[in-house]
Amino acid sequence: MNQALEAAISDEEANGAETNGAETNRADISAAALNETGSDASESALEELERGFISEVGPAYLAKAQPPHPELLQRWRYRSFMPLLHRLHGTVTGLRSRHAFVDGLRMVWLQGGNPEGEPVVLLHGFGASKENWLPLLPFLARRYHLFIPDLPGWGQSWFKPDVAYGMDHQVARIAQWMGKVLPSPAHVVGSSMGGGIAGLLAARHPEPVRSVTLMNAAGVAGTRTTRFEEQLMQGRNGLVAHSMKGVFDLLSTVMQSRTMAVLMAPAMYQELVSRRHVNEHMFRQLMQHAPDESLPAFSSVTAPAFILWGIDDQVLHVSCAETFLELMPHARMKLLPGVGHLPMVESPHHTASLLRRFWKDIRRQV
Repeated sequence: MNQALEAAISDEEANGAETNGAETNRADISAAALNETGSDASESALEELERGFISEVGPAYLAKAQPPHPELLQRWRYRSFMPLLHRLHGTVTGLRSRHAFVDGLRMVWLQGGNPEGEPVVLLHGFGASKENWLPLLPFLARRYHLFIPDLPGWGQSWFKPDVAYGMDHQVARIAQWMGKVLPSPAHVVGSSMGGGIAGLLAARHPEPVRSVTLMNAAGVAGTRTTRFEEQLMQGRNGLVAHSMKGVFDLLSTVMQSRTMAVLMAPAMYQELVSRRHVNEHMFRQLMQHAPDESLPAFSSVTAPAFILWGIDDQVLHVSCAETFLELMPHARMKLLPGVGHLPMVESPHHTASLLRRFWKDIRRQV
């Protein structure tokens, strides 16, 4: 990690402690601040940055991790452990459940908010579902038209064991889905795996993307690694839970607050453990199907971009944010002190405020 980023993190942490996480005047870190070294990356170096995570982790993980038995995948059937919430979405969240077929798969999403507002698409991460965005909705629904899918293979969207679920496949499906349902270009926000999909989507299908926000996004390597990443190299995946302890450990990894992990573990236990074989398969799919090097990637993004990262992320090291900024030097960046891998869950009000400000600035520039 270069000195500019270390100084920026120190400033953010100090300011966050003084203001209890409120935004400060030093919030946005410019590309110039992170490129003080003056080095010009060659095209090949950029390509290496763009594919660093999967190329480094994938072969080691696939060689050492035990694949799930094919019969267990064939026998698995989705069972909702939040049936009441799914039935009451219209009353509780003001959103309605919709579905359509994309690439032969039934895809489910929530839609609602202000139908006259700018469209916003929210893409969840690995092991998650559209419900991950619920804490954010009260702060966005009045002004924006929200589209929140379960990515193919996740949540209520169909999972088929004989279908490929690599990043390229998911990007193509989301582009097709957006073409079906969006009334106009959308602000696309992606968390973790969803952030990687959002970035590649903006690079390859710029027409439906008004802006893109990468929130603790997957897809690139940082200059440092987390314990989670080091365990992947040993074939151990902390995002796949096999027991209540595994669920608590998972939640403690993705969120900075252990108290929140304790409170959420009982509610998440059945769903996460019941999907363990499917989730292992889905992770292997990501590692087996690396993004096609001949297709545009993050350095090709031209839409307004926002890199949003919890400094205390224990899944993807905060230095990954620097890599994304090297690839997208026009992007805005904000580091969040006291926040881990899931800003929209851990700090929804602040996260929503940052998003609204970013989108407002885009409107002013038109």
